[in-house]
Amino acid sequence: MELQGTGVAPGIAVGEALLVEREAVAVFRLLLPPEQVEPEVQRLQRAVEAAQGQLQAIKDRISREVGSPHAYIFDAQLLMLDDPLLVDRTVAVIREEHLNAAWALRVVTEQLHELFDEFGDAYLKERRTDLDDVLGRLQLNLAGAQDAPSLSRLPRPHVLVAQDITPSEAGELDWANVLAVVTDQGSPTSHTAILARSRGVPAVVGLKDATRRIPAGALVVVDGERGRVEVEPSQPALLGYRQAQERAEVEEQRLLDTRELPALTRDGVALRLLANAEFPEEAQSSALYGACGIGLFRSEYLLGRKHSWPSEERQFEVYRGLLLAVHPHPVTVRTWDVGREDLAPGGPSSPNPALGERGLRLLTRDPAPFLHQVRALLRAAVHGPIRIMFPFVSGPRDLRIARELIARAIESLQRDGIEHRVDVPLGVTLELPSAVLSVDLMAPQADFFSVGTNDLIQYLLAVDREDPRVAPLYEPLHPAVLRSLAHIVRAAAEAGRPLSVCGEMASDPLHALLLIGLGVRELSMSPASIPRVKAAIRAVDAGQAQEAAEACMRLATAVEIEAQLRRRLGVVAAASLAVSP
Repeated sequence: MELQGTGVAPGIAVGEALLVEREAVAVFRLLLPPEQVEPEVQRLQRAVEAAQGQLQAIKDRISREVGSPHAYIFDAQLLMLDDPLLVDRTVAVIREEHLNAAWALRVVTEQLHELFDEFGDAYLKERRTDLDDVLGRLQLNLAGAQDAPSLSRLPRPHVLVAQDITPSEAGELDWANVLAVVTDQGSPTSHTAILARSRGVPAVVGLKDATRRIPAGALVVVDGERGRVEVEPSQPALLGYRQAQERAEVEEQRLLDTRELPALTRDGVALRLLANAEFPEEAQSSALYGACGIGLFRSEYLLGRKHSWPSEERQFEVYRGLLLAVHPHPVTVRTWDVGREDLAPGGPSSPNPALGERGLRLLTRDPAPFLHQVRALLRAAVHGPIRIMFPFVSGPRDLRIARELIARAIESLQRDGIEHRVDVPLGVTLELPSAVLSVDLMAPQADFFSVGTNDLIQYLLAVDREDPRVAPLYEPLHPAVLRSLAHIVRAAAEAGRPLSVCGEMASDPLHALLLIGLGVRELSMSPASIPRVKAAIRAVDAGQAQEAAEACMRLATAVEIEAQLRRRLGVVAAASLAVSP
């Protein structure tokens, strides 16, 4: 069976599928070898016993605090744990289908939900809440066991198959045991895609129903270049993929060997290639790919799975560690790029989060988290070259607010007698059309600019890049995008302000050459993308790229522009991996 999605991280991987469902906890669907079946039954029984003890303790406490009449509801839940429909049926699924306890419990849960839905009695229907409470408790107990599989402790190398992977989940993921990532949702600029590229892990997204169609334990081939996922391939096909995988590994090593070479075009134009990083360990390994620093550190990972603001001291240690890890290269940290929905999932949020209260707009509601972050950054600056970059800036007024925040942080640090620097460069992420059109007005207050092409394209074209229904309309080579980029380059040059591009356009060799042709001289991308982009840069003349960009500016559609680039800069094809079986 072959599934077709969108390839977002190149490479080929072959391995056993591990299915992940997101419920109260991550639920894995594992096919057990015969010798693990009875130990898994015992694990379920321990979870049941733990749940009985927990419920009895709750019942006793309620009886003491508010009286025994109010504790009767827990009798119903305790009886459910003794019901053969629940525990015995789950044990049967484990033994008959050789499935892990958490997934077997999920199967039985669906069966019991169907049974409860058939009840005509309103009282019995309401008992479904008690059932779900018990089931959720069992899942938590199973997940909390020391021998339980988890995102941070995968049992062995697998191809991860999930609906999607959130940034917080990716932060704790055991990447050493992830051969490839396959998701139902996602796009080339989704967090899953960005993280897979940064890790050098093949990934295919946007498959819609991969979690339903790929059986647990099935042998899966993932072709991250072509967006192809093959389930239980034939032996000839598997042999072809294995050979392609070997060629890809050889070519990848060849590209990695260029890390000490400069990013220099054939006619002598120098480029600076930096790395985007989501987590500190990415920053630490970026030098292995030839990065000359961190052009974008997304600080949101510090919020953790609890979505709570980290302390100033915790931030200071992380930022200082980044600087020491990449010394003597610079680090650019983007301040909190979150909305209210990120801080309180499931709670009240903006009707349209992309246009709502996020980034600097949260500063006016609650300045304290931003103040602590800026203080931590100014303190860390003592240990190396750091730059502060503010996202979601709509124009000069927002930048003025950011400057005032910096001044407040400096004043408070001086008052507290804490060592810090006052000359840290302050920059702006250009991602809103209003900011693009007012670059010249912001230049007197900004020390540098960085273009976030992911959101800029989204806002320019009115396309939600996470919505598969309009994903085909997300066009990095749309004429409006090119004209906006050309305007930014001119305005930054006239004001004498450094400019970089940190969006995903920089990670694509063809798009990167277009950016160079437009006049961009600093690119920041996922670390694993650097060798490919460098290979393309070293194979082309900057003058040739400029001529191609000028020709593209006269074209009316993204299709025509891409064809023009491929015709004029066909060398990119040679810089890409040719690994088809």
